[in-house]
Amino acid sequence: MARSGRWDLNLLLTRAAAEDIRADSAAARAAEAELRAMRCVPEMHDIHVSAARVHRSNEELHRATARLHRSLARQVTTQAVGASVVTAISEATDAPDVALLLLTSDGAAAGSQATDGLGETAQDLELVHGEGPSHSAWNSRQPVLNEGDEIAHHWPHLGPPLRSLGISTVLAVPIRVPHGVLGALTLYNPPARIRCGSALQGAADAFAHLLARTVDVGQAPDSLDLADIDGVSRLHRAAGVVAVDCDCSVNDALALIRARSFVENCATSAIVERVLSGDLRL
Repeated sequence: MARSGRWDLNLLLTRAAAEDIRADSAAARAAEAELRAMRCVPEMHDIHVSAARVHRSNEELHRATARLHRSLARQVTTQAVGASVVTAISEATDAPDVALLLLTSDGAAAGSQATDGLGETAQDLELVHGEGPSHSAWNSRQPVLNEGDEIAHHWPHLGPPLRSLGISTVLAVPIRVPHGVLGALTLYNPPARIRCGSALQGAADAFAHLLARTVDVGQAPDSLDLADIDGVSRLHRAAGVVAVDCDCSVNDALALIRARSFVENCATSAIVERVLSGDLRL
């Protein structure tokens, strides 16, 4: 499932260093707020404690993003973009079977990646059945954890084949961005230490943050690139425009956009830009 294209090694390492600097800056601000909390009048204590908590959260986000950048950098010599992403997340979570799914605003698959083997098979099954942990996490905007018989209970079509593959636990978390949820990150048979979901959610948030800072990394493929979070957002907006103009569903609008890119032998992003600028009506 890996896409064509490569990450820029030097750019990844440069951005990892930049994330380290941002983390250090957030840590310094947190320390200042913590010091103020100890020295301030009682009425200001909670305000400074809250500020410190926000800065510490930002620090961890930047450090996690730096780790993912460096993990990607270790993979670029042997793996294409998509494989590098899921390998980096697998490394960050100590989970061998990882799936990453991006969804459109109405729940249609916009892009997917998975580790080879169990992760890829499980994700393919979810895409076929149209139900599963990724869809549930995206729809609820909350972490989803199911074990044993719960898997078949929650997903009657997908559950039995997952269980037959030897999957006893699934954990999925939404990939959250300011304007909504782009999809979900799913682990199959995850390590017990991360089943509470907070560690994986941290990895998903760091991944979303990484995407937002790597929109110019790698070669742009003809189809949707997981390295381009802004491209996903713009694709959604363009599909909305086409859906209104053509009085059709968002899924049909996406199909029209991709069909036009095929006919004109150009990248989907080029069609998206023309739709959004008003230069093209489908």
